[in-house]
Amino acid sequence: MTTSEIAPERKRSGVLETLGFHQTVDRRMVHRASVAEVFVTGMQRTGDLTFRSAAQLPLSHAYFNDHLGTPATYDPLLLLEICRQASIYGAHAQLDIPLKTTFMVNDWAIDLHHGDALIIDRKPGELLLSETMTPAYDRRNRITALRFDISLELAGETVGNAHIRVSSAPTAQYASLRYMQRGSTPPMTSAFRSPDARQNAERPARVGRRNPANVVLSDVDFDAGQASLTAALAPDFGNSGLFDHDYDHIPAMVLMEAARQSALLLYSSSGTIGGTNGTCSAAAFEASFSRFAELDSPVRVVAAFEARQESPHRVSVTFEQSGATVAAVRTEVRPPASTR
Repeated sequence: MTTSEIAPERKRSGVLETLGFHQTVDRRMVHRASVAEVFVTGMQRTGDLTFRSAAQLPLSHAYFNDHLGTPATYDPLLLLEICRQASIYGAHAQLDIPLKTTFMVNDWAIDLHHGDALIIDRKPGELLLSETMTPAYDRRNRITALRFDISLELAGETVGNAHIRVSSAPTAQYASLRYMQRGSTPPMTSAFRSPDARQNAERPARVGRRNPANVVLSDVDFDAGQASLTAALAPDFGNSGLFDHDYDHIPAMVLMEAARQSALLLYSSSGTIGGTNGTCSAAAFEASFSRFAELDSPVRVVAAFEARQESPHRVSVTFEQSGATVAAVRTEVRPPASTR
């Protein structure tokens, strides 16, 4: 499992329902500490459980724009992050869910279509999202879970779709749950900002990156006979693109990045797709989160090709900790444009 930040309370009367690209929304409404990490720029209700959101896509971002591929395209994990932000914003603004609420991601997926609309141009991209919310209630008529189904439009073209399914709990209840599961108070990411934890990190270019801070794998070991690899999860806890604020677990986006890097490494080692990690890309993700990935115990990453013939470019990645699977991700690696 993974959560969104617990934020201070805010009255709904302060929410402006406007759709535009002129300014970002209140960072608290999307559970972000830094305004620089907010991408949603507006929202408008279209029905009792539907709304549209706007977001501006950055031309320069230390994490989301740090890729070797040419032509440069918008990162699917950036679009997934925007889906997350827009969904949380909609839940608070449209359903009056208090900001002192934790959202725990159960599963999510994003699938982007081929097309020139995803190529980064000279101006920031203007993304429009259409969302439908499906809430689940307990006996007291309180929302305990939500599903968001999302369509993404860029430059007048539908570029993909996504879904997010979360559970929710008040802040105090979440803290009690974490203590009960562990038998102790979980440590925070601020306690792990040590360069020693990143020894034997993979080289950036091998995973399609320039900046070493964006590498999240170390101790990679290939098994040619099994067409698989294992690695240790080793993110840079000082990377604000991945850790906008302090967490008491490994957040979902870090696991998604590890799945992507594992898939690119696996394809690079096998030669299954022409090109290099800098030209291949992962454009479709499906992930489920069954447990919290704890900070104080090693997380093992296992990636392998899917055996099914109908999905030759699919890689399955599992995350194992203390003998249990904490998350599973399926990702599709797509070849360079010239070989599609």
